[in-house]
Amino acid sequence: MARRAYLLLAVLAALSACGHATAKAKETAVSYDGPLYVRGAAEKHHGAGAAGNVVDCRTWSRGGFSAAKVYPHGATADSPDGALETAGHEGVLYGPLDGLQVAKKERDRVLYVLAVRGAVKAAVIVHNGPATKGAGGPGWYVESWASCDFAEFPASFTDSIGLQIWTDSAGNPAPTTRIQSYRGPAHCNWQSMTFLSIGKTTYVRAPQPDLADYFALPYRENISLPNDAVDTGFQRAGHKLWLSRGKQLAYVGTPSGVESWPRKVRPLLCS
Repeated sequence: MARRAYLLLAVLAALSACGHATAKAKETAVSYDGPLYVRGAAEKHHGAGAAGNVVDCRTWSRGGFSAAKVYPHGATADSPDGALETAGHEGVLYGPLDGLQVAKKERDRVLYVLAVRGAVKAAVIVHNGPATKGAGGPGWYVESWASCDFAEFPASFTDSIGLQIWTDSAGNPAPTTRIQSYRGPAHCNWQSMTFLSIGKTTYVRAPQPDLADYFALPYRENISLPNDAVDTGFQRAGHKLWLSRGKQLAYVGTPSGVESWPRKVRPLLCS
């Protein structure tokens, strides 16, 4: 039975979620022959430890590594699965880790992976070692972890957190570092708005009326595609994406009709 794992996600402060580990991970058909502890020059991704050497990413996202000889962070657990559960509660792990399975076991380390079509997209290594009294003393803890870009994970996951993945002109999922869209956060009462980020530029679908001053131009729901609109090549759910010549508007829809999403020109935050 695939275990439920953890997410700590911040996409322009719009998305966040967490879960609880309740099921024991089974062993996966994916195997790994490399070492479960590396550091320094042996790290494929600096600061991600051995977990960063396990993942097979088209686009690297991030990772973490606790290199201390005596673990000083968080809390230890009495089992490998317990270490994942503890790390999840503490918000240590980042990434879409639902479906973690055991890929390799050693006496004092266990490797968990999440594979998509045979390629490992997330990895977590837990270690049974010494820890400070404040961490609970010796026990199991997350030593290293790594995650690919969210665009490389199943749509069932990204849909569940409200993250919308776009495809490029070749039909391949585009990295979220290039483009992503997502529902507005519920704690701001902005669920009716959709945020579209292209690099460092953000456009918004249907901004609430009281936020008009934050945008370059008004939102329009059903208009003809302007003749000078620039095709970005990005698509999602049957809709294409164009930009206005001055990049103040994003046009989302089909050649027969689009919505114009205005560009955000001031920081838009809520408490």
